[in-house]
Amino acid sequence: MKKFLRKLKSHSRPGRLSENSSTPQTSRPQTPAPDENVASSSTTPGRIGGTPPGTSNPMPRSSAESSSNDSRCNSVAADLVTNQWKKAYQLAKEKLSKMEGEQLDDVTLSRGNIDSPIKAAEDARQQMKEKQWTCTDKDGKEVIVRERIEKILKGLEKYANIVDVGIQHDPVISSLVWAASRFILLVALNHFESLNSLEEAMDTITTKMADCEFYANLYAESLQVTLDSDRTTAAFREGTESALPEFYAAVLVFSVKAKAYFRPSGSAKVTNYLKPFSVSLKPFLDEIEKSEKRIREFADMATMEKVKSNSEHLQKMEKLLGELKSDMAPLKKIDDIHQGVSDTKADVESLKQHMSLFEQDQHLSKLPCANGAAFNSRLWEHKTGCLNGTRVDLLHQIMTWSESASGAGIYWLNGMAGTGKSTIARTVARNCHDKKRLGASFFFSRGQGDLGHAAKFFTSLATQLANTLSVLKPYVCRAIAENPDISERGLAEQWKHLIFQPLSNVKDVSLQSTQYILMIDALDECEGEKDIGLILQLLAEVKTLNTVRLKVFVTSRPETPIRHGFNTIPEAHQDFILHHIPQHITQSDISIFLRHELEVIRRAKVLSEEWPGESIIELLCQRARGLFIYASTACRFIGDPDWHPDESLIIILKDDYVGQTATGELDDIYTKILMHAITSGARDQQKIRSQFRQIVGAIVTLLDTLPATTLDRLLLLREGTVHARLRCLHSILDIPKSQGSPIRLLHPSFRDFLLDEQRCKDPQFYIDQGEAHTHLFVSCLNLMSKHLKRDMCNLQLPGTRQCKVGDGEVEKFIPLDVQYACRHWVYHVQQSNIQLDENNRVHIFLQKHFLHWLEALSLIGKLNEGVLAMKTLESILMKQSGANNDLLELVYDAKRFVLNARSVIEIAPLQIYCSALVFSPGRSRIRRQCWDQSPLWIKKTPVVPAYWNPSLQTLEGHSGPVWAVEFSSDSQLLASASDDNTVRLWDPSTGASRGTLEGHSGEVWAVAFSSDSQLLASASNDNTVRLWDPSTGASRGTLEGHSGSVWAVAFSSDSQLLASASSDNTIRLWDPSTGASRGTLKGHSGSVWAVVFSSDSQLLASASNDNTVRLWDPSTGASRGTLVGHSGEVWAVAFSSDSQLLASASSDNTVRLWDTSTGASRGTLEGHSGSVRAVAFSSDSQLLASASSDNTVRLWDPSTGASRGTLEGHSGSVRAVAFSSDSQLLASASDDNTVRLWDPSTGASRGTLEGYSGSVWAVAFSSDSQLFASASDDNTVRLWDPSTGASRGTLEGHSGPVRVVAFSSDSQLLASASNDNTVRLWDPSTGASRGTLEGHSDWVRAVAFSSDSQLLASASDDNTVRLWDPSTGASRGTLEGHSGTSRGTLEGHSHWVRAVAFSSDSQLLASASDDNTVRLWDPSTGALRGTLEGHSGSVCAVAFSSDSQLLASASDDNTVRLWDPSTGASRGTLEGHSGSVRAVAFSSDSQLLASASFDNTVRLWDITSKKEIQKLVTEEPYYNLSFSSNGDYLETDRGTIELNNLSHRNGRSQSNQLYPLCVSGVG
Repeated sequence: MKKFLRKLKSHSRPGRLSENSSTPQTSRPQTPAPDENVASSSTTPGRIGGTPPGTSNPMPRSSAESSSNDSRCNSVAADLVTNQWKKAYQLAKEKLSKMEGEQLDDVTLSRGNIDSPIKAAEDARQQMKEKQWTCTDKDGKEVIVRERIEKILKGLEKYANIVDVGIQHDPVISSLVWAASRFILLVALNHFESLNSLEEAMDTITTKMADCEFYANLYAESLQVTLDSDRTTAAFREGTESALPEFYAAVLVFSVKAKAYFRPSGSAKVTNYLKPFSVSLKPFLDEIEKSEKRIREFADMATMEKVKSNSEHLQKMEKLLGELKSDMAPLKKIDDIHQGVSDTKADVESLKQHMSLFEQDQHLSKLPCANGAAFNSRLWEHKTGCLNGTRVDLLHQIMTWSESASGAGIYWLNGMAGTGKSTIARTVARNCHDKKRLGASFFFSRGQGDLGHAAKFFTSLATQLANTLSVLKPYVCRAIAENPDISERGLAEQWKHLIFQPLSNVKDVSLQSTQYILMIDALDECEGEKDIGLILQLLAEVKTLNTVRLKVFVTSRPETPIRHGFNTIPEAHQDFILHHIPQHITQSDISIFLRHELEVIRRAKVLSEEWPGESIIELLCQRARGLFIYASTACRFIGDPDWHPDESLIIILKDDYVGQTATGELDDIYTKILMHAITSGARDQQKIRSQFRQIVGAIVTLLDTLPATTLDRLLLLREGTVHARLRCLHSILDIPKSQGSPIRLLHPSFRDFLLDEQRCKDPQFYIDQGEAHTHLFVSCLNLMSKHLKRDMCNLQLPGTRQCKVGDGEVEKFIPLDVQYACRHWVYHVQQSNIQLDENNRVHIFLQKHFLHWLEALSLIGKLNEGVLAMKTLESILMKQSGANNDLLELVYDAKRFVLNARSVIEIAPLQIYCSALVFSPGRSRIRRQCWDQSPLWIKKTPVVPAYWNPSLQTLEGHSGPVWAVEFSSDSQLLASASDDNTVRLWDPSTGASRGTLEGHSGEVWAVAFSSDSQLLASASNDNTVRLWDPSTGASRGTLEGHSGSVWAVAFSSDSQLLASASSDNTIRLWDPSTGASRGTLKGHSGSVWAVVFSSDSQLLASASNDNTVRLWDPSTGASRGTLVGHSGEVWAVAFSSDSQLLASASSDNTVRLWDTSTGASRGTLEGHSGSVRAVAFSSDSQLLASASSDNTVRLWDPSTGASRGTLEGHSGSVRAVAFSSDSQLLASASDDNTVRLWDPSTGASRGTLEGYSGSVWAVAFSSDSQLFASASDDNTVRLWDPSTGASRGTLEGHSGPVRVVAFSSDSQLLASASNDNTVRLWDPSTGASRGTLEGHSDWVRAVAFSSDSQLLASASDDNTVRLWDPSTGASRGTLEGHSGTSRGTLEGHSHWVRAVAFSSDSQLLASASDDNTVRLWDPSTGALRGTLEGHSGSVCAVAFSSDSQLLASASDDNTVRLWDPSTGASRGTLEGHSGSVRAVAFSSDSQLLASASFDNTVRLWDITSKKEIQKLVTEEPYYNLSFSSNGDYLETDRGTIELNNLSHRNGRSQSNQLYPLCVSGVG
């Protein structure tokens, strides 16, 4: 608060100038004394009603005139602002309840009363001085209450000065704020635990009321300007008049709500808060900030109007005074006035300039920059340039090139490791910088965080360029403002918008007189070969700039990706091979270097002037063999302060090895230094070697540099171990004295040496890269498992925002070692030798700590890396043969979980345990395994889907309908074509934009990639086809020739031909390499909508609005046939991967399949309710996707024509579909302006299984869960694949409604019972009928197989149960008893038999009847074993427990009864249902019983206690229930019920979850 007030005092708001100058007003108005009236206060400078600050009088007016005008303006302003308070009063009452609104009427307060709460608080302060009140806060710290209260009092005192603005216009309204504040103060004295929240609220309301004063003044100024000269726009006046009352009203509402929150009761203690203070009142605080933001926007408008008005006014005055001066030259006063006007104008211009620069800096700060990228960064402070006298000719050549207006745009200095490339680069950069010619520099360095990749390459260069070339900054800032997500886009987009276009647009001729340089060092250390190639292609474009002279200097090793990159731009660069410099020149330079460095050592060690001797220098120079890195490493070793230089010389010059190459000599010195470090005074050599490999192995394989102390913790070593082990390696490692600074390699050649077994011949030093990564992976997992936990930063409140947690607080709870482990453990898995099917560490970690890991990533602001990590892990598992399928499923679910909740978790990390879990699908693995981490206060959860939606992500950016999508052959790019005349490129793995291709003057209807992904073709309504380079977005040519819109394009598989289809009824063939026409194919009588090549390029298919598909020979242009069958326009065609099938999509709502060799129809796929616009085969031809104007995408099995699912999500017609090359992704484009990505493997509907024309009475799963059967009153049984929802066939034969279905235990048979009085047997694998069982004389209501499938029982309305041999269909007897002709005791049995059930051992059969009884039978003999009586209504269902020790019966009397089937004794009655109970089922362990009733509930019962433990309210009654084999869910006739959340956990009942697997037509 103090900081804010100081800022308010020292800086003016925009547009606020003092009365006598153009400088900002620097003092706040003084508060009027209590006895001052409104009129006196209104004349105070800065007060409402006074002369607005900044309104000077350049021409004198008469005193009377001035007084009259001021009085008139003040009066109007005061009246209008008073009206604003009155409006606020009414608005506040409308937003409050009637009772709360009455508080506005009850409060009247004069200025004297306003001081009363402060006076009362001052008295309390004096008492506290005598009595030091203390309490303990939530962190266990002692708090001095007096100090807290004093802080609040200071806020109130400031509040008193500010609130005058409202009081002078309506003291009744303003007094409400004071009444609430006084009440809050009194509550705070008694409720210490709310002090923090109270202080925050007081700061907010005080700050906003201060803003109220300013905006009211600004409004008054606008009124005066309007009255005098009508300079302020009507929009500003009207907006401010509505916004200010809303702001005042928000403050009033907050005050009333705060008072209500702290209303005392009893002992004036506020207890049992449902929510914390900050959460309860946060919406009202947010409303204040929202209102103030709206006013601020109008204030900015007023500011610009003010500046504009002043500028125009001054220009007129300057012109007038100029005329007066010529007429009245003798009057010196005119000169003085003229000078004053000029000065004022200069001040205004200066103010405008400073505001503009401030805004630019704000925009530029939004670009992420790589720390240490520039050559003069702190990171490279101790790296030197070339010594005087060295590299003379080379440096002269480079500088000459850099200063010349001619020559290549890129200079490539390449050389082997250690040849001094970076030293030369630093020297050139320094020279250019000193001459103010260095535009920007980026020094790559592998293992140095952001310096090891290209993610922040162009954003760093753009920032440096903008700061170097001030004229460029506005253009860069404009690009940032217009593309706020530019840092997330691809490299080509960043180059285009941040660098190339700003440089192209800058208009400053001075830039053409100076040659600027971009310095790029060690490009070979940039990760990603494709990024390197793309960077070189983009940098080559500098040669085309004509607004600025810019060249690029690049250094790197001559590695293949870089050589290939330069080969693609031969004319754009010149190169220099460093290691080809004549040996004598290099040796001379090295000699100079050695003499210089050894002289420094000699002086530091106080050695003789002859040391080390000419022969030693020559020997060292000889050993260097042209490598500066050898010389510098030797000098560092010789100068080690812990050793005498002579001893070091002896070590490195020993003749036990003489390298035959420069690399061999370098390897030798590295080996000697390492041997010296390990053997120096060490006792336990084995331990030292082991720790060396562990520590140094980590340093050379880490993705980022870490301090010694952090490495200790990461590697789980005793503190100080890393520093001790590396003590003797200062010559090859940069080891800072401070253990808190990172350890770095002095040169990358040391890494190369250690990781190459051919070079590092001593096995005790060789680092196996795979093993090193494995050790790091294990260390990371161990470290995370030890430290990660829920709410690591003690945030407590789920809504706490990540941005509110300071970096220091984060690092305190999540130190650097844990941060590194969280970010990079998956990278080390990827680089290691681990087979995840053999290593369950990952599985265990994800099960225990997945949510904790995501929380940590969110807290450190790296959640996006968690998304990529899960995608990488999934890719690793899919590539490993025999990978752990369970782990793969978990990782897939984890990926979907973080993608789904990413936007929420990034903002509020603890929401991962709340909304992220609550809104994840019921069958989600993460949800089920982590539900016990959800907060205890979550008592009821919403109904959510059972499975993840197939949609992975939505790509937004087009401003019009998207007509087409296409993946590149390597699936690295996705292209989309739109009505907005553009083509957009996307990264399908992240959804990030990779560029926008502009050039067409009409809608773009289609896109296609060449097979090598080097070309992209687009077809447009402007009658042309355009070719593009998808890596850079550059245009590669325009193909003209069509006389109508071009609807489609397609490349042949070898990319030698390009076909285009047009509304001119023709297909044209082109040579894409030259753009030459290769022929025109004619034959269609209408527009040609689509073309496609077969995979072998032997056929070309075209689709037309003449309702036909035509086949062509593309090599000759000859027609190969016409496919007729559709009754509407054919919109699209697609070949299968083997070219044996052709699919066509039509406006007749169907997809047709054709045999390409014969032209014969292979089937019609029906299901869409609208025109089918596109079709596509997966790469393996196992799936066919179709897109329709019914807003859906459907998946089909092309071999059978069966539906494999419907993908819903688009809100407009779906125009295009495309599979990725690996068939892992499906993209769809829609009129809703979006592209959606789907997972086709799970894209099948888990929702509605459609096909019935009547109600569905029963469902059943096969024992292996591979099939799902449903019975309907349309007389059919349908079979489904429960994993995909695809129909597996319809079983027809019954002549009446089918009431029930049942599978045999071995799933070899399916029985169905019908109202046609029969039971039918079916082979579920083929759908063939296996017989009809006839004998019943009335409806058959139930069937059941024995556990061994040897018997089938059926129950009928003819009051009998029949037993059958399912293998032959023969009757095994009739069990009569429910009819009155009993084989045992026949008493009162007179009605239908509704249900039958076998015991698990098949020794008993139970039947349930409308005669209110249950009967037990011996199925082997048919003998009656007993009658169970007790129900007072029909018995609707029976079920045995898995151990056959219990029998449950469900009845119309609303109860469930438990029985001992061996004795017939009652074991209890379960009461609770309020309607007929229609179904019962035991869990597999017989501990739970589920019952379903007409009261629209499913209830769970604890068998032991006989108590209800959960109730699920359903929309409709359920008729069938069974537990899944694993007990995770209930299978019902209307869906599945998730049981993960129904457990009785920690004494609290979890909410019910319903996940419908609906069957259309359920009655």
